[in-house]
Amino acid sequence: MLHFMIDFENVGNSGLAGSEYLSGQDRVTIFYSAGCAQVENGRMEQLLNSGCRLDLCKLQKQGKNGLDFYIASRIGEIYGSGYEGDVSVVSRDKGFRAVQDYWKRAKEPRKIVLKPDIEQSIVSSGENSERSRLIREKKRIVGLESTVQKYNERKRLQAELGNLFADTEYIAQIGTILEMLLVKSTPKVLYLDMLKRFGKKDGLLIYREVKKVV
Repeated sequence: MLHFMIDFENVGNSGLAGSEYLSGQDRVTIFYSAGCAQVENGRMEQLLNSGCRLDLCKLQKQGKNGLDFYIASRIGEIYGSGYEGDVSVVSRDKGFRAVQDYWKRAKEPRKIVLKPDIEQSIVSSGENSERSRLIREKKRIVGLESTVQKYNERKRLQAELGNLFADTEYIAQIGTILEMLLVKSTPKVLYLDMLKRFGKKDGLLIYREVKKVV
């Protein structure tokens, strides 16, 4: 569970990137003013479909740093209610570092995450979750050439397997067989895995066929 404070006037629609990773346990408050009350429909649908508890907080009177004070006040309100988890301020405004510093040194320290969007906030919170793993994997840096080579190899194997098993009962197993081949196991490991996965008779038959394409 995370509390997200969206400084919408500062980050706009880009701050909602990662809304698809939200869950029903998360709490999202969008702080906005009359001058920034429009949102992309797609982003809004992601928020609503996530099941998170969504709250809107509109600035009542225009003033310098008005939304910043709203957000700082809401954080105090949240922690004052007994919440002990992380709060994420979704903003590029470095002024919120003062809020981070305050809660870091408070009598009962709390962690304030300051990132420009929801996605980065989830990763930076340090939570050990499937969504954090998925985001990290998505953002992992890969080589252009090696990635394209792997893509082409997958396509080649998929086509070869389709030809091998086109008129057999194993055509429905092509996806599973392909993933086993892409692991790059040794022939012995692949052989034993196929026997375990498909049974002795079918596993042996499939192994003999796939040896023709690997």
